[in-house]
Amino acid sequence: MSCALKVSSATVRYGGVAAIDDLSFHHEDGGVVGLIGPNGAGKTTLLNVLSGAVRLTTGKISLQGRDLTSRKPHQIARLGITRTFQNLQVFGSLSVLDNVLLPRVARGWATAVGDMVLLPQAHRKVQAERARALDLLDRVGIAEYAKQPAGSLPYGLQRRVEIARALAGDPELILLDEPLAGLSASESVDLTELFTKVSTEGITVLLVEHDVASVLSVSKRVLVLDHGRLLADGTPDEVSADPAVRAAYLGEEWT
Repeated sequence: MSCALKVSSATVRYGGVAAIDDLSFHHEDGGVVGLIGPNGAGKTTLLNVLSGAVRLTTGKISLQGRDLTSRKPHQIARLGITRTFQNLQVFGSLSVLDNVLLPRVARGWATAVGDMVLLPQAHRKVQAERARALDLLDRVGIAEYAKQPAGSLPYGLQRRVEIARALAGDPELILLDEPLAGLSASESVDLTELFTKVSTEGITVLLVEHDVASVLSVSKRVLVLDHGRLLADGTPDEVSADPAVRAAYLGEEWT
């Protein structure tokens, strides 16, 4: 699957401050795309724009040629963009499996009412959705926890619940907002391996992360934002060697 994402002259202003400032880029080659930059660079604002949580002041965004600029979040999710958030957001009292089923229920692929009254056709549909959700949990390595309350899992495994839930929306593009925050070094390595695996299954991953070494290790392309503008765009080697990037963000250790 090829994800044709196009951001054209995107600007988001809050009063006189531009969180995103005339930003343009186009990506259609799949894989993992890293998005890095100092605090306040506009990274999360861009994810919010792409997912519909924030409206552009000016500019345009499209996915596969479909204009997303004025779409609401649930419409954008249906058109192929799902996400995770900086702050962990799982339904702690629900089982891991039910957390992953929720997007399918919301989109009408599973029918809770039909299941309750045991209509044969609805029951078969729900069983198929449960099987698919279990497969997603297996893909992210947590199938054994399917029946446990999501809130009872260690923090790193709850991150995987979030990713499985995002995958349940059948995305073409998945937005990951600092998924490695709070993880140990070994957990971070394991999770970045999962990002690579997801990207090889035909889903483009846009990864926002402060762990620059992890981003450079897993990404095929890296975008660097600074004050809402695109400071650099290239391969990890090109970006890490860019003097402007080192001066603004990476520091002397990357020279």
